[in-house]
Amino acid sequence: MIRKHLRTWSLLTALSLSLVSVVTACGGNENGNSGSSASPNSNSPSANASGVSDSKENVKLKFTYWGSPQEKKAMEDAIKAFEKQNPNVKIEGLHIPGDDFLQKLNAMIAGNEAPDVSYSASWKLKMGEEGLIYDFNDLMKEDPTIKKEDYLTYAWWNWAADKSAGPFQASVTPTLMYNVDMFKEAGVELPPTKAEEAWTWDEFVAVAKQLTLDRNGKHPDDPGFDPKNIKQYGVKYSLGWNGYMPLVLSNGGDYLSADGKEFGLSKPEAAEAIQKIADLINVDHVAPSPVQASSIPAPATALQSKKVAMVVDGSWNHLDLSKTKLNWGVGVLPILKDYKTFFHGGSLVIFKSTKHPKEAWEFSKFLTDPNNVLELHQGLWMPQMKKWYEDPALIDKWASEDLPGRPAGFQDAVMKSTYEHEVPAPENNVKNFVEIDAAVGPALDQVWLGKKTAEQALKEIESKVKPLVQGTYLK
Repeated sequence: MIRKHLRTWSLLTALSLSLVSVVTACGGNENGNSGSSASPNSNSPSANASGVSDSKENVKLKFTYWGSPQEKKAMEDAIKAFEKQNPNVKIEGLHIPGDDFLQKLNAMIAGNEAPDVSYSASWKLKMGEEGLIYDFNDLMKEDPTIKKEDYLTYAWWNWAADKSAGPFQASVTPTLMYNVDMFKEAGVELPPTKAEEAWTWDEFVAVAKQLTLDRNGKHPDDPGFDPKNIKQYGVKYSLGWNGYMPLVLSNGGDYLSADGKEFGLSKPEAAEAIQKIADLINVDHVAPSPVQASSIPAPATALQSKKVAMVVDGSWNHLDLSKTKLNWGVGVLPILKDYKTFFHGGSLVIFKSTKHPKEAWEFSKFLTDPNNVLELHQGLWMPQMKKWYEDPALIDKWASEDLPGRPAGFQDAVMKSTYEHEVPAPENNVKNFVEIDAAVGPALDQVWLGKKTAEQALKEIESKVKPLVQGTYLK
């Protein structure tokens, strides 16, 4: 469900804002809702304790989602499993490529053909404000099997203090991935897997230099190194918020100030961390610029082709890596001061226009139970409930290092390091994040290209961002 598309939803700001005018103009009632605002039990069949409908009424649900071919296949298998448990319910699964998802969903809503259940990204909060989707808090009140404390602490998408689009369907996290053979060929020690042993930033840069080569086989610190003709980079760093925020947090910064009243990225601690990443490109010459990166394949292929030795990007790439013959590994992220990171992810939403809210709720619960989509939790996703990080038997189901998508060190480097050091991700914590990030992204493009310092670029947009800064949801 999550994969790389979560990094790009902020680019759809204009669409997410225009969504409000579209959906309220089409099929809505006088309150702006496109359907019933009743509780999930009010106009639907009852369900027994197992979630299987007792009604003999035939029900058809429309479900929209995105994802890779592997995710599509796994989701089709999950739909079949749900239908087997609920023989009177048929799921029409509509797989929509991520780049087209919001546009097509928008068109479906405008045509009064909204799905019953859907994958979602940050634009869901606008839908919540407009009364188009169910408040997850209301759904939980009707169902004693679901409790908020069961979920990861910060795994919630809220559009108001007491209104929620739900918890993550599944989690992902920033992670360091690498080509084991390239490290061995260079005689470099593999990245640490324990948070308490994480590389300092200087150590990380030193390793990246050892793994960077120009066309003549020279390293960045060698006399005659040619930064314009690099054949192998030490690292490719994600330049989106999920790439730079762990280092910002590590340095004592944050997206907003601690009281939620100021733009945190323009503060010295945050700007310094972002500048460190830009320096990988323009000073240290160990990472490709955005222009150079455009010719470098996706992380799994980049590592396999030896274009780069390390990648700092999302854990969703583990699935693609598991499908290669690459000898790969994972390590903890480098730090400036303290180890901090976060989970993030999308959530399933149920549209109020559904004629079958109870069945839609049961299907939503089914998909958020890792037992029902276990193959996706063995490479692409991570669980969103605490017990899957605490119960050894459950951990073994999805994080065993015998699984193709879970290399040696995974439990320490990815699972434990995140679970034990998590803070809120800005995407689902910062109010007006999409709108703020729409200003931050272009400003940072100038930093990655070496045209401005992080301090200059972020100070320049401070006045533009200030009216949008309205605090946080999760802390």
